[in-house]
Amino acid sequence: MAITLEKIKDAKLEAKNLGTPIKITVGNGIRLNITKSSAVFQLRYRIKEAGKNKERILTLDKLTARTDITLAKALNKAIDDAEQAKALVKQGIDPTKEKHITKSQSTEKQSLTLNSYFSLWVKRISIATQWSDKHYTDMSAKFRIHISPVIGELPLDRITRQHIGNILDKLSDKPATYKKVRILINMILEDAVTSNKIEVNPTPRKSIGAVTKYVAKKLPAVTSLPVLQNIIAGINTINITPTIRTASLLQAQTVLRSQTVIKAKWDEFDLTNQIWRIPRIQGRIKLSDAAKYGDYFNIPLSDETTNLLIQWRESLRWQQSDYLFPSTSKSGHITVEALTKVYKVRLKLDNHCAHGWRSSFSTLAHEAIDDNGKALFRDDVIERCLDHVVGTAVTQAYNRGELLELRKTLMQWWGNQLCNSNVIDLTHNKKNNGN
Repeated sequence: MAITLEKIKDAKLEAKNLGTPIKITVGNGIRLNITKSSAVFQLRYRIKEAGKNKERILTLDKLTARTDITLAKALNKAIDDAEQAKALVKQGIDPTKEKHITKSQSTEKQSLTLNSYFSLWVKRISIATQWSDKHYTDMSAKFRIHISPVIGELPLDRITRQHIGNILDKLSDKPATYKKVRILINMILEDAVTSNKIEVNPTPRKSIGAVTKYVAKKLPAVTSLPVLQNIIAGINTINITPTIRTASLLQAQTVLRSQTVIKAKWDEFDLTNQIWRIPRIQGRIKLSDAAKYGDYFNIPLSDETTNLLIQWRESLRWQQSDYLFPSTSKSGHITVEALTKVYKVRLKLDNHCAHGWRSSFSTLAHEAIDDNGKALFRDDVIERCLDHVVGTAVTQAYNRGELLELRKTLMQWWGNQLCNSNVIDLTHNKKNNGN
């Protein structure tokens, strides 16, 4: 029979008077179970269990309709839900048990906070991917400092893109930390999606405008020679390991990028001829110059640098490592962060960094003049020391010289400057330097 709001109202009154529910048949196994205070759609079905067909009753939705339109919508939804349940029955799946499982999982999701999930995740993933102790400590610290205080106590399914955006906004002036925290959040929530704890990973992608985009700043660099000499003195006296100290001094004297220095290997050095021969491979030196200048970048070593490396090699006689700066980390060598912390953490400098030696060198070398006010070094010699491409596309195609002898003179001058030695007289090299 047709169900109307009036009939439902009368049935509720009858159920109240009789003290027992009134059942109204909708059709196709669906009925409306009415008590004095509620009306609920139910589906009667039979399913095979332990070799016998047993009758079950599945509760669908509670009826809260107040108009004929909402009543019609509720009826249609009940019919759709019933059809889905019947499809499960045909597959041998009990829809009542399936509903209980889904409800249990939903309750678990609501009670599982990000802090709880991270504790489980970090232990599992660190073992599966063989994290080093340092990496484990670093990831845990990033979570504890930047993520947990903001969203750690939120259930996983309540974390939104805006929540994560608020965390990243605070790190907009710290590009390295911003990147690491964003990657960490993304890894955790992507795993939660895979584990069926949440439906969607809300971590913003790089193009999402909800996250404040940080503006890359120029790396700080000192261009005052006395201050640079004080920094060298500081590196020699602060409480750091001999490995980090030697690596920092080598970078200052050769003005190479941190990535090149930390991966330095002994077989790249010819200390007799004072040359460091660096292969142009990914992560070591610029690959784009290989076609013009060959597969290696040869950097001349000053007397000071050569003596530093000879002493360092002597101190490492017991070490069985190909690297100049070995470490117990998975990579086998020290990290870029180790060099960065020398200036930011140990020396507490905000006006100079590891990469800043390149700017310091370039500025002072370009400004160096003789007694007659003429430049001591040609621009192309300075740029080649920094492994920069020099000139136009045409001149690059024809001039592929390394300028090695001129660069030897320049690097020796730089070594003397940093070590506070007497500056060598370069006026006799006017001809070689093109002055």
